[in-house]
Amino acid sequence: MRRPLSLLAAVLLVVAAPAATSAAVPDYQRVIVSRHADAALASLDGCVLTEVFVSGMDGTFGGRPGPINRQGLTGVGIRQSDICAGAASMGGMGVYAAGGGGGALLFDGLGQTLDPLGSDVHLTRAWLRASVPVVNEASLDGEEVIVTIDLTWSLVGRLDRDTGHLHVREPGEGNVVSHQNTLMGDATVSGTVTIGGQAFAFDAVEGGHLQQVKYGCQVVARPSVEEPDLSC
Repeated sequence: MRRPLSLLAAVLLVVAAPAATSAAVPDYQRVIVSRHADAALASLDGCVLTEVFVSGMDGTFGGRPGPINRQGLTGVGIRQSDICAGAASMGGMGVYAAGGGGGALLFDGLGQTLDPLGSDVHLTRAWLRASVPVVNEASLDGEEVIVTIDLTWSLVGRLDRDTGHLHVREPGEGNVVSHQNTLMGDATVSGTVTIGGQAFAFDAVEGGHLQQVKYGCQVVARPSVEEPDLSC
């Protein structure tokens, strides 16, 4: 099974946000269209294992009636470890397997900006260009570095489709009707991630994902209810 995209949580927060409507207009619609990409990358240089987790999003959302907004979001997580540290205490077993969690932690941090994901019309390619400040939580002085992302996703195969529809009736209040249409596919990732001046190059690395989410929701309140307790 494919693992969920990390930035999907951000989309769900947007969807769950209360609509800006007045009691005089109890009926409203909420719409959202967003695209996402994620990747888990790793590079081993001697004993230093660098793990990079990247996600990008570009979304259009809003209420009807109401303005339509556009929002980008880039997230990056960096983890560097000396996987040889402590090997002697392991009875001479040598270097730990990548991702095994052993060794001394050198860098551990998360960062986020509002840079948007770019993509082509059919979501066969996507790209992310951003410079993200990241604080090293593993350092004593809280060192901050700039992580520069220059990555491109290329779809592998085709996008799989998933659809859904939900109709909820609240007695005495009204109805909430929602629908979603999701496309998702595997992707390879190429490009560079530069951490504080040190560049890491990746060439057609497997394990990335591309996703498009289309979501719509409509609230229909009973005419006699001035302030319905309904939301998308």
